[in-house]
Amino acid sequence: MTSPSFNILRRSVLLRSTEAYRTGVLRRSLATSSNPGPGAQIRRGPVTWIGLTLTAVASASAVGYYKIERERKADEKFREVTTVGKPDIGGTWTLVDMNGRLVNEATYAGKYTLLYFGFAHCPDICPSELAKVAQVMDRLHKEHPEVAEKIVPLFVTVDPARDSMTCLKEYGKDFHPKLQFLTGTPEQVKQMTKKYRVYISKADEMDDGDYLVDHSIVLYFNNPDGTFQDFFSQSM
Repeated sequence: MTSPSFNILRRSVLLRSTEAYRTGVLRRSLATSSNPGPGAQIRRGPVTWIGLTLTAVASASAVGYYKIERERKADEKFREVTTVGKPDIGGTWTLVDMNGRLVNEATYAGKYTLLYFGFAHCPDICPSELAKVAQVMDRLHKEHPEVAEKIVPLFVTVDPARDSMTCLKEYGKDFHPKLQFLTGTPEQVKQMTKKYRVYISKADEMDDGDYLVDHSIVLYFNNPDGTFQDFFSQSM
């Protein structure tokens, strides 16, 4: 049975995704209708650029809305099938926060946790997902401050070799102030990612020693007692 706080969070996530998609569609559609350069020959007919743009925006919005609704219904169907019994996700874990303090699931007892696995050297996906978390937290703080106070967003590195406390402290300056960044030994991180069934694959190192880490793009929502409640995929 889902809690009222989770239902409020889920609505905020879905609303954020819908607004972001429509904004992107509008910007892309307007970008395709830029003015022709000097000397370009313009043939006027029954279809104008403005009309074409409006048609494109309307069509793209309709397709986008259909896609979001289709994914939402598919997700609901998936949950109906898979929520029979308790999912074997989560458990006990121990990591280190940016101040060098040992933390575990009991550290956040009494709070809901929104958990994301990523790495500080990620060029695009991780910053994008953390920006989503920031938007959701800001919306909750504005519309449901009592719920926002009960939620702690956590970032757990999947690249402990590079993501030291110093590195994560600097990285965290670019994101929401409520986000807490956690690291640990390779074994500690491995144990936690295994319990949350996080896919991790390190790519080959480049000439300069840099590398990327392919990983699951999922936000896990845990109850105040530390048990797994639900998840949000990248499309939400």
